[in-house]
Amino acid sequence: MHIADGILSNEVCLGAGVLAAGAIGLSLRKLNDTVSLRTVPLTGMMAAVIFAAQMVKFPLAFAPAYGHLLGGVLAAIVVGPWAGCVAMAIVLFLQMALFADGGWLAYGANALNMGVVGSLGGHAIYSIISRRFAGPRGKIAGAVVAAWLSVVAGSALFSVEFALSHRGGEFDLPKLFAVMTTLHSLVGVGEALITGGVVSYLLAVWPDLIDAPSRPPGVIAGLGRVVWTGAVVALAVAAFLAPFASEGADALEQTAERFKFDKFERTPVALVLPDYEVPIPGVDVSTGAWHKLSVALAGVFGTSAVLGISLVLGRVARTRLAARDAEATHAG
Repeated sequence: MHIADGILSNEVCLGAGVLAAGAIGLSLRKLNDTVSLRTVPLTGMMAAVIFAAQMVKFPLAFAPAYGHLLGGVLAAIVVGPWAGCVAMAIVLFLQMALFADGGWLAYGANALNMGVVGSLGGHAIYSIISRRFAGPRGKIAGAVVAAWLSVVAGSALFSVEFALSHRGGEFDLPKLFAVMTTLHSLVGVGEALITGGVVSYLLAVWPDLIDAPSRPPGVIAGLGRVVWTGAVVALAVAAFLAPFASEGADALEQTAERFKFDKFERTPVALVLPDYEVPIPGVDVSTGAWHKLSVALAGVFGTSAVLGISLVLGRVARTRLAARDAEATHAG
């Protein structure tokens, strides 16, 4: 559901950017108030997992389009809504900056539709359902419902943004809304199955990891093992699964082709690794085994970049946490 530049008007991009910046800024402030030595590595690990997972497309039932995990709800369940929002913002920024996946002007809309809606809105739905139905089943049900709704809500929000950007009657906006939300309701099924499956697995293997930010520090046994396992899984998905995943048009691209608003897309000016491919000197990486190798290298590079940035942010957070603890001790 990554929006390219040119599809939305500059005014809508600005408005969405202001809303996204407000939500991300609030998340950073809330995260700063509750940061712990546990939150930072988990956030980095989840960002890497989501980055890698978003490279894997899956075919949609009953539709000639593909979907991929968004991951906002999953991140929020594991690291909390504030850290989840920050993790999604990092993932979407690196996808845009490194691979031109999403436009620079449209970054705010992408962060709002996928990051804020998924992590903050999705977690609110998850919390309501998991509190209403106590126990593991309630958590799994909350994860499934919230994941599905977050995808549909994000697609509906895009439709509203598109309608505000194109008021001249060129497009059948009610029909576009129906197609966009219908296709993404199918994407949401995949999102719900993946999110529910991961939450179910974590409840069985590392139950303390679910809703960890709401628990006292130190209750997660083997935190380092959890983080390193997640990092290895992310790298493995990027290296060995992403190159063999489906490569067709996703639900937004399919909608753009059907309603012919893909003509508005502007080619990004600066690309680092376009189309998730690492150029190999003297080799055509557009097809065959070389293409799969190129995608694998791009995935490993991107996932490593997410982990690296998270480590840098982790060092900064730990320094601030140590300074805050020292100040509190001195004041006491």
